Amino acid sequence: MAMLVAKQNVPFSFNDDFNKSVKDMFPDSNIAKQYSCGRTKATQIVKGAIAPALNKEVVQLCQNQPFGLLCDESTSRSTDKEFVILARVFNEERLVTKFLDMPVCNIGKAENLFTSLNKVLSERKIDWSNVVAFNSDNCSVMKGKHNSVVSRIKEVQPSLIDVGCICHLAQLATGCGIKALHQPIEEVLQSIYNHFDIRYCATRWLSLHTCINRVLNQWNALLAYFESHEDVEKPGKVKMLAGHLSNKETKFFFIFLSHALKPLVDFNVAFQAEGVMVHRLHKEMCNLVRRYLGRFLPAHLIADVPLKEIEFQDTSLQLPDEDLFIGQQAQTFLEDNKDELSVPRILLAVRGFFVAVTSKMLKVFPLDNTVLQNLYVLDPELRYTFTPSSVIELGKKLPQLELDQDSLREEVVAFQITARADLPEEQQVDRFWALIEKVGRFKNLARLMKALLCIPHSNASSERVFSMVRKIVTENRTRLDNSTLCSLLSCKLNFTGPVHTYVPTKSVLQAARHCTYNYNKHV
Repeated sequence: MAMLVAKQNVPFSFNDDFNKSVKDMFPDSNIAKQYSCGRTKATQIVKGAIAPALNKEVVQLCQNQPFGLLCDESTSRSTDKEFVILARVFNEERLVTKFLDMPVCNIGKAENLFTSLNKVLSERKIDWSNVVAFNSDNCSVMKGKHNSVVSRIKEVQPSLIDVGCICHLAQLATGCGIKALHQPIEEVLQSIYNHFDIRYCATRWLSLHTCINRVLNQWNALLAYFESHEDVEKPGKVKMLAGHLSNKETKFFFIFLSHALKPLVDFNVAFQAEGVMVHRLHKEMCNLVRRYLGRFLPAHLIADVPLKEIEFQDTSLQLPDEDLFIGQQAQTFLEDNKDELSVPRILLAVRGFFVAVTSKMLKVFPLDNTVLQNLYVLDPELRYTFTPSSVIELGKKLPQLELDQDSLREEVVAFQITARADLPEEQQVDRFWALIEKVGRFKNLARLMKALLCIPHSNASSERVFSMVRKIVTENRTRLDNSTLCSLLSCKLNFTGPVHTYVPTKSVLQAARHCTYNYNKHV
């Protein structure tokens, strides 16, 4: 019952009523008559028995093998600012993301954040050498070169791999494109959503695309609504919105963005996934950049040319206006309203959007990261396409693994010449390498590959934790202290199966018997 309450965000006070109801629901059951688990006992079982056992399992995983760290600081306006710490680690045959801790760090300076992080690892006796990779949002406090959390981590772990959060970088490219249009897109969205007491959050990854589509679906209804509502508290805002919604140019750019942002949305959704994607990251980044280049450049200037050498800003090399790829709906709208619109000026803004998005992606995407460039070796279907030297170079990036280069080279060659039928029949990359490790012939290779798989490709997991926190700490449940909140998060994140499949160990049952007694003893 305690685990059910923790997993389903049910207030602990529910147990008081449920405790009394059990006897009435099952009057003929001796077990029901003896059932006793009120608010206090349920709380202490979660904090003193279930969560500690789950936390211990995670700590043991991190103590005995390489793992990746994911961190994020809270930006809420609450009294306490939390700093969530997750581990990307192998558990048996799967790569999973586990909850380590969420200490309070009210002053979010790099020094304080690193101190909190270092304390969490040292208290659990987790060696920094096991940390192979780090990911967080891309703010200067976390990722700056000289005075950041990453710079401090590299002082104790020089071989740390940090590829950045690709989802945040895609969001930055979107923002640059919107600014280049010089259109009140976000102003219109914010005003509409605020008018109906719904908050549009511009910082959420590509929420802009969803909001644009929603407004387009309701465009005529919204226009009729704002044109007929003059007698309101803020007539200026209503009049402004009515003006924008009746403007053909504004509607064109909404239609255009609905199509133009789709590749970024698809890319973002793919890399928010919990599954293993890091081996595809470099290829997908390149594909995304080329998709946008293909919207305003001839194909012969893009194909087989290194991305950094493409002269996409030269307007003389770009496609003519009639060949720009703006989407069928936008093209039809432009043709139907060409007498009311300044088509050359609009298409000039469209070019600006494409150039701005492409420029930002080329600037911020880690396209030159040699680790990402070579991570395709993780894909067993591509084992004939890489050389042993490329694997050796990846091994050098993780000196803490202490891999023998000669043995590693022999294992790479042996792996490449092994018939596919003699390798595990497994499509998931993480499970494949976990099974390969058990074969025995490729221990060094499998150990390296498993360590590389722990590199987080985005910080979406950390962001999801704060979404969980908002569901746990509601207006009617604001008195939860940090230790209780961390215990609840541990139950939700460190046990991912259905509640009815949770089987407490003997040590958990023993701790459950004593935790309430110990709590009452010290109250």
